[in-house]
Amino acid sequence: MHSLIVGMTESGKTLLSKCFIKIFNQKGINSLVLDPMQDPEFNATYQTSNPDEFLQMVFLSRSCHVYVDETGDAIGHYNPTMQTLATKGRHNGHSCFFISQSVVQMPPIIRGQSSQIYLFATDNDGCKRIANEYNSKNFMEGTKLKQGEFLHKTRFGKITKGNVFEIAKRINL
Repeated sequence: MHSLIVGMTESGKTLLSKCFIKIFNQKGINSLVLDPMQDPEFNATYQTSNPDEFLQMVFLSRSCHVYVDETGDAIGHYNPTMQTLATKGRHNGHSCFFISQSVVQMPPIIRGQSSQIYLFATDNDGCKRIANEYNSKNFMEGTKLKQGEFLHKTRFGKITKGNVFEIAKRINL
């Protein structure tokens, strides 16, 4: 299952990703991270800021959780290879997490291949786009979310509200 993690700077996207990595590492699921900032707190199985090295590792690996931070930049510079990650990553057993400050930075192919979204505080235009693409007017609440709060929805499920700080506290992150 591929996922979008979207929200403005300091809304909680990276912390949520770190929580997922910790949870899945404890279950024995490897995590591969492309992070231009090289944040050591990801504690991933594999992490790089080099997109070429990252893509090579992803396509050599099987059944990992794959995180692309700053997706808008990475996808824009590495089309169509990064788009292949969204369309064919499942064939390698990967679950991909595309992290971005704005949904409009992500190409439609990435949004269309993602079966769930974690929406943190974002602007009105981003909320409208997600509301249309996920067929739920409730995403307009995204303009009112506080730091750490997010809305989660699978393509065909209901919206739930969460708080990344509560998740981090529960897993001792």
